[in-house]
Amino acid sequence: MNRVAEYDLFVKIRPEDIHVLCYIAEAEDNLMNIRHVTDEGLLKIIVPADLLDEVKSFLKSIKNRIDLEVVEIRANPGHT
Repeated sequence: MNRVAEYDLFVKIRPEDIHVLCYIAEAEDNLMNIRHVTDEGLLKIIVPADLLDEVKSFLKSIKNRIDLEVVEIRANPGHT
């Protein structure tokens, strides 16, 4: 049985808020890896499997500063 090492979170967020999220996330060392905006306009974030719940709580806690919504979570296939 393969264990999931990482998850991809796809976040709906205004482009002008991405830099704010990056600054806030930098304070949480090694919590998540903010990658790029997909063709669908969603921000892709890679999260270690053992930190998934913590990242979901973190994103929920900053919703009062940034309008964002996690629209999909799926196992990372091993590439960016």
